[in-house]
Amino acid sequence: MDRARSGQQLTQADIALVLRRAAELDRVEDAADRLDMVAVQAAAVEAGLSRASVCQALAELRVGALTRRDEPGRGLLGSSSLVVHRLVPGPLEAVRASLYRFLSSQLFELHRDFGDVTHWARRDGLVPALRRRFDVNHRLTLATVRHLQLALAPGQGDDGRQVMVNLVADVGEHRSAHASILAWGTAAAAGVTGFTAVGVGLDPLLLASLPVSVGLVAGSHRWGLAQYRRQVHRIETALAGLLDRLERRPALTAGQQFP
Repeated sequence: MDRARSGQQLTQADIALVLRRAAELDRVEDAADRLDMVAVQAAAVEAGLSRASVCQALAELRVGALTRRDEPGRGLLGSSSLVVHRLVPGPLEAVRASLYRFLSSQLFELHRDFGDVTHWARRDGLVPALRRRFDVNHRLTLATVRHLQLALAPGQGDDGRQVMVNLVADVGEHRSAHASILAWGTAAAAGVTGFTAVGVGLDPLLLASLPVSVGLVAGSHRWGLAQYRRQVHRIETALAGLLDRLERRPALTAGQQFP
């Protein structure tokens, strides 16, 4: 006899499965039959989930933090984007002003403003390029990021006391550098094999050169991947540190800014 009929309590995993299956059975294409966030929150809380967790999950959905992205560990090359998100003290407008100020100090300029979602680009020109090049104090921690997306949404209710921040940084430059190193290793390996083939034909020495070629390709990949991970980790640390400082502060008032 299953647990539903025997009167046994359901686990959180069981509840999630039931809700997911019920949604599949009740799914329709008509947009008018969709539920708003308030109804979803009420249903989830009634099903036994905590209100705080549901509110945070909805806030993550609103800023795009739940969007599925390529995992850095998959594929030959690393991901071209880095995602960092956190729930920090509000209000939203004070957090927005603080983040705008930080991005401006990192030589970014606002390109598109969609309200709670904004797109930023690395500032071009001679002066910004010189400042990045001669940043001896390493204050420009996002100097290698070309584009960045910032999304903000109220978290744990709409009272503004908590704000969900989602940052998506473009790390495509480091991915391209990894690809260039791998291409160099592949070309060098092809050169070794080709030179051996021309010099000795089908001599067994040709077979002996194959491990060298494979080693060049594998070595260049490992070196490029290590460089990619080091640079991306540096960017992730900078963004996480920014959110750490925002998170540790008490709730800001509308007129305050984050230093």
